Amino acid sequence: MFAGAGVAHFARPDFFESIVPRWFPNPKLANQASGAAEIACGLAMAPRRTRRVAAFGLLAILAGVFPANLDMYLNDVDMEPGDDGKMERVENAEGVRTRNLVRLPFQFLFAFLVWRHTRRPRRPRRVLP
Repeated sequence: MFAGAGVAHFARPDFFESIVPRWFPNPKLANQASGAAEIACGLAMAPRRTRRVAAFGLLAILAGVFPANLDMYLNDVDMEPGDDGKMERVENAEGVRTRNLVRLPFQFLFAFLVWRHTRRPRRPRRVLP
């Protein structure tokens, strides 16, 4: 899921850059860095030996992008196609507050699902004959 989302950052940068809060100085950098990190950590979740480290990376990503989700809720942010067809940020948009509020708890759900992979695997018990 995360690797696919990371690829989308590069396929549709206008969408993801429009989500970046206005106070962040470089939306293009934020998009590319988070997209690359999502791809790397998402792919690293597949092999068992890198899964734990990748999960910590994904938790850091989720924490890092949470302010953008909070910004979307607080500023009623929506994305709409501009005259050139690229997505643009629209603040104080009508009818988006509930949608943006519903998105917030999903970040915690994703974090919980990822966090489960940060725990060290239990060693199987040896049964004596």
